Amino acid sequence: MVTGLLLAPRAGHETRRELASKARARLHELEEQLHGVESHLRRVEQQLQTLGERFRKAAASEAWQLENRDIARELPRMPHG
Repeated sequence: MVTGLLLAPRAGHETRRELASKARARLHELEEQLHGVESHLRRVEQQLQTLGERFRKAAASEAWQLENRDIARELPRMPHG
């Protein structure tokens, strides 16, 4: 047993230190990925806001407005919950 300990490739603290280093490196990678995802989501959010503004402008035009009789005609075809 003593011979095994003397011939062991590394001490426990070296292994722990190496594992901690690998864990920190992986954490750093994940933080960078998260930052990239957050940046992408901000760009998508801006695009959606722009599209929403365009849609609201288009919806405000009279071409999108429905008459009561049009709504009444479509009601029977709508699914009921």
